[in-house]
Amino acid sequence: MAQCYCCSSKPYSDCCQPILEGQRPAATPEQLMRSRYSAFCIKNLDYVVDTTDPQARADMDRASTEEWMKNSEFTRLEVLRSSDEGNKGTVEFKAYFTMNGANEIHHEISKFRKHSGTWYFRDGKVMPPPEAKN
Repeated sequence: MAQCYCCSSKPYSDCCQPILEGQRPAATPEQLMRSRYSAFCIKNLDYVVDTTDPQARADMDRASTEEWMKNSEFTRLEVLRSSDEGNKGTVEFKAYFTMNGANEIHHEISKFRKHSGTWYFRDGKVMPPPEAKN
């Protein structure tokens, strides 16, 4: 069986695939973030939009998200920390990808909100790269 794109060490069929296909909901903010990363890997923009908090969708730039998704090859996910506090959660992660031949790292602290039993991505703060040391 193929390993999941989200680097959980679980088979895709037991990890993100059932969430992406709507067979079961993400049980935690981290599961939702991992499934959204997998959606980027397989170029499933609709899932990324659908799992964005309805109150925040108007702020989402669908065209630039689609452009990033189409022009990137996502290679690895590293979850640094996550929290689940009732109806709110946070996940800090690094997504490794290649774009236009260059290796890149997207480091983000994402906020999630649970509404009517469903977790949604609320917003994210992109962390600046570490300063180069001379």
